[in-house]
Amino acid sequence: MTYTFTSEPTQEQRERRMYGMTQAQLDRQIESQSFTGLELMYAAGLLSDCQEILEHSDCDESDELRKYMNQAKYIIFNYMEKHNIR
Repeated sequence: MTYTFTSEPTQEQRERRMYGMTQAQLDRQIESQSFTGLELMYAAGLLSDCQEILEHSDCDESDELRKYMNQAKYIIFNYMEKHNIR
């Protein structure tokens, strides 16, 4: 009998699965795509993109939607932490 052990995914693999990119790449994307203090507007834009995908697709793009939503949540939670909002 052979045993196959799968290791836990690395942090980078988890980030790529969650966001479609690493957390560092997402941070750079946020910085380059939004003005300081308007990160929440960028998050709202990501959620609008999700709505458009849902409106014009047969939901075969659920993985892309999940990544966009995770990116938006990351932005919102980081904003809340940065501004001590609980």
